[in-house]
Amino acid sequence: MTRRQRRSGFGTVISTGTATHPAFMIRWFESQRRKQQSGFGSRTAAMEALARVRVGLGDGTLVEKRRASISFDAVARQWLELHSKPNLRSHQDNVERYAKHLAPVLGDSSLAAITAPRILGLRQKLQATLAPRTVNLVLALTRTILNFAVASGHLGTSPVARLGRGRLMLAVERGKLAPPIEKAADVGRLLAAVAAIELEAGRPGLHALFATLVYTGVRRGEALGLRRGDVDLDRRILTVRRSYAGLTKSGKHRTVPIAPPLAEILRAYRPATPGDVVFPDAAGKMHSPHAKLEHVLFAALERIGHPRIRVHDLRHVFASHFVMSGGDIFTLQRILGHSSPQLTSDTYAHLSSGHMATAADRVSFAVGEPVKP
Repeated sequence: MTRRQRRSGFGTVISTGTATHPAFMIRWFESQRRKQQSGFGSRTAAMEALARVRVGLGDGTLVEKRRASISFDAVARQWLELHSKPNLRSHQDNVERYAKHLAPVLGDSSLAAITAPRILGLRQKLQATLAPRTVNLVLALTRTILNFAVASGHLGTSPVARLGRGRLMLAVERGKLAPPIEKAADVGRLLAAVAAIELEAGRPGLHALFATLVYTGVRRGEALGLRRGDVDLDRRILTVRRSYAGLTKSGKHRTVPIAPPLAEILRAYRPATPGDVVFPDAAGKMHSPHAKLEHVLFAALERIGHPRIRVHDLRHVFASHFVMSGGDIFTLQRILGHSSPQLTSDTYAHLSSGHMATAADRVSFAVGEPVKP
């Protein structure tokens, strides 16, 4: 036997060198599969390595270390393909954000090399060139990929778990929106102008579509994705199930109340073409995400002498007037499909001058007789 072997209770140390140039390797079995590692300059170093393997297999640390050796890029691409692509409307944004901001910094690193201090260093680097909101989007993507690594068994815990959202994300002050159209009468005039444009252009459905946007606060894609079964005029409930043909922004369904004026408009509305889509295009099919509705809105705004606003601003028109009419923030959050009441409150609570005072009026303490000593 040319190689000198020394067996231990776990594996074997094998001499692969010569008397003048010693070299050793170790060999052991895992689940009946032979493993080996070479490159040791002394028998003692080889024996110590074999002992570490034995201990690591016994307490599980070696398996965890191997899993963590997978690159961040490999896990990120797996998440993009398996979760983001089939489930998220923001998939293309995720792909671009990862390629531009994360892949150059973390892509080649193993998961084991990504630590909390390194994530904070990434945040500091991003702050130098990006707005706080964009930095938070990149950090949220990083956290999501690392959480996916944990769920996939590549990591025991995420390196950002101990930081928590408060220490990881930057503070971003949300702007408080003014009503895009302040007077309710002007909203009515706008819808009347759209109705006139519908008759002049011979495009049935424009008035009903814009009335739906104004009276419900649904997003453009959510309105254009409506099917007839989503609109229950008897119960005055509209169910938002999709945006265009895909998922809603939150990925969840929600129900939205239909105001009596909108119910009357929708009862009188009849699509010009057969099909299941509530607001179809001229061919009777669903509008594409590239459908231009702005020119109709701009023309109607010009007729009533109001500055231009975006179609998406009609969502804010609804929310603003809902609050100013006494609607509560928690109900508005559910109608709009916001992720939290805080987002809704930060954006719209200031529009109701009596909102805080009304909340304070809920607390009252009766004043009794003074207690005598």
